[in-house]
Amino acid sequence: MSLISVIIPTLNRPALLREAIVSVMAQTLPADEIIVVDDGSQPPVDETSLKSEYGSMVRVLRNPEPQGLAWARTRLTMAATGKYVAHLDDDDLFAPETLAECSALLEADPELELVFVGVEGFGASSEYFNNVQSSGVARVIDQGGGREIEPGIVVFGKELLGGLLKQVPSALQHVVARREIWERVSRLRLEAYRRVAGLASEAEAMGLIRGPLRDSEWALYAGVVCSKTALNNRPRYLARCEGQGTSSLPSNRERHMDQQLLVKDTLYRSSSMLPAFSPWRGMIHKDLGKTFFDAAYEFHQNGKQEKAWRCWRNAVGVSFRFRHAKLALRLLLSTRVFPSSR
Repeated sequence: MSLISVIIPTLNRPALLREAIVSVMAQTLPADEIIVVDDGSQPPVDETSLKSEYGSMVRVLRNPEPQGLAWARTRLTMAATGKYVAHLDDDDLFAPETLAECSALLEADPELELVFVGVEGFGASSEYFNNVQSSGVARVIDQGGGREIEPGIVVFGKELLGGLLKQVPSALQHVVARREIWERVSRLRLEAYRRVAGLASEAEAMGLIRGPLRDSEWALYAGVVCSKTALNNRPRYLARCEGQGTSSLPSNRERHMDQQLLVKDTLYRSSSMLPAFSPWRGMIHKDLGKTFFDAAYEFHQNGKQEKAWRCWRNAVGVSFRFRHAKLALRLLLSTRVFPSSR
């Protein structure tokens, strides 16, 4: 068995893809295989050309139609052969020490299941990204029970989910993991979707994790599955911040909120069906209510009153709080008529 498989999903970024591959080739501990997931690029990624440039360790698997990062990472990890798997987006880079440091942590501690990789942005918009990232990671460490065991290395126990439910910063979205752990986490997520949607098979559930804006979801299920994880809280994953992506655009804010509601609702509904969630059911329930309330407030602020009322009703359905009455008054004053229960 090879030691490390690196998986790189890509869509229509041939030049940036090569930069990402070069950063893998430059590792102080080389990867044993690089799997490029061509997620519907036009023209298709040329596997022959990549092999001639970077060697036979590179292979390309193609989706005729784009399926999104979550689908590609799940499907292709199952095709990997390495003891450990690492994921790299096609517009980002690994620092030279990334694979060596993260795999060394896993090799040294058999109980350690995965290593989250510290992120640092580079490019024109990196200052804002790095400020947000730093504060987000600090909150997860505080609320998820993280403890620093040596400079830059933070270890989490079963309390991690408590921090991740509040937010999943970029550093907690990038991992080097034992392959069997990645598969175990992914299969729990697929089983959750299968149960909630009443589907017959895992293959059908794969269809529900297609599309954009699902990058943070896997970490939540890892928080349920894993007993011991670590964060290599050094700048080892280099995120390009040059406007090449679209998910962080203000126009996508509403889509992000809708996706977050779907993710949290699925997590909660599956928690009553699957025993793996039972220790966290109360925590997930409370977080769902807060997520619906926050969404209602934001939709109200943005003039989306119908969506605000819908989220408000869902928040009240989870548990009523005084703040719900205050927001209801705001909504009534802004709409002047009480909405139908439709």
